[in-house]
Amino acid sequence: MPRKCWRDKQTPEKLAEIAEQQRHYRNTPEGIKVQKIGSWKTQKMICDDWDTMYEKYISCENCECCGNEWKNTRDKHLDHCHKSGKVRNILCRRCNQLRGHIEKDYQIVLKLMSM
Repeated sequence: MPRKCWRDKQTPEKLAEIAEQQRHYRNTPEGIKVQKIGSWKTQKMICDDWDTMYEKYISCENCECCGNEWKNTRDKHLDHCHKSGKVRNILCRRCNQLRGHIEKDYQIVLKLMSM
């Protein structure tokens, strides 16, 4: 006979209480940090010290390439190599996409520069 899951043994009130606690935690600075680092790890990014990288990411006010300030939080990207997974820079969306295109085919960029 299969064992009952822990969740199946809980009352609806207890489950609602736990869900509320989790919602509250996700909105705390520590909860946001855990979610962000988890997201980076899910994307197979590689970094020696995630806590230091997160602190650098949070405190970074400008794109490390063009120097522009972030327009919003969705504009800030942790740039990484898609082959090795190694984290490189904190860039704005535009610079991150440009770097990706250059990395895929730099010949196109050279052709455009010579036109």
